[in-house]
Amino acid sequence: MKKSIVFLLLVFMVMVSVSPLATAGPAPALTKVDIAAFTAENYSNQWQKTPTSYPKSMSGYSFSGPVLYMAVVYTGYPNWNLTFIKINGNQFRHSEIPSERVNLVSGGVIVGYEVHYKIPKAQLSSSNTISVNSSGTNGGSGSSVSTNIKFVK
Repeated sequence: MKKSIVFLLLVFMVMVSVSPLATAGPAPALTKVDIAAFTAENYSNQWQKTPTSYPKSMSGYSFSGPVLYMAVVYTGYPNWNLTFIKINGNQFRHSEIPSERVNLVSGGVIVGYEVHYKIPKAQLSSSNTISVNSSGTNGGSGSSVSTNIKFVK
């Protein structure tokens, strides 16, 4: 008797766990890509925000250290295979530059991402222009450019 009750309980639990409790809607289109900030060792890794105006000149700062960190905010869902970072004319895929991704959540739904890219000093010169271009997984696209990024090796 105990075995049949345990068996029925297990069957019930499997049925409940398999049945969908909520359905997800389609991924939101990518509506914006924004280079939001930079930091490096000489700023104690404190983020220096980019200006809101195009092309986001960082001429007021001079970064140094083993790497330059760049924070990029993606509003919507980017297709990581169609996301490119261009550093002084050299183009890299998203996967070719080390990064950490933070989910941006609103109302329990992921609405975008903040990605912290780690750009090695070997990729940088004394004055840099960096652009990010991406297409969305469900449509849309975006790009952002930052110029005059001084880096002392």
